[in-house]
Amino acid sequence: MRGRYAEAETEYREVLKLDEKVLGAEHPETLVTRNGLGNELDHEGRYSEAEAEYRAVLKLQEKVLVPEHPDTLKTCFDLAICLRSESELQEAGIFAQRAADGARKVLGPDHPATKKYEQLRQELLAKNG
Repeated sequence: MRGRYAEAETEYREVLKLDEKVLGAEHPETLVTRNGLGNELDHEGRYSEAEAEYRAVLKLQEKVLVPEHPDTLKTCFDLAICLRSESELQEAGIFAQRAADGARKVLGPDHPATKKYEQLRQELLAKNG
């Protein structure tokens, strides 16, 4: 939050090594750490690396968790944000829609995450026409 993204990336990578060693590569907490690493890469403007990380995490979350698990939905949202930064608006809209629909179902329409995901979905709908 202080804008020290490179430093945060280094920390995430160190924590990720420990998570993978202690918990395993597919443990939900390891996947949360990997998603956090994706966030840092995204903040650094390294969108293609962030996108690859988000896609890998999403694939594992869909295997280990369920498609509508809150962590999976957050990764969908984060991937949508990243894709928007890469001007991949149509695909970003697909992931934003998935996040918003899932959150509405699982968390309810008034949950802060649902509102945030829905806002992004609306923004992308407006840009995509």
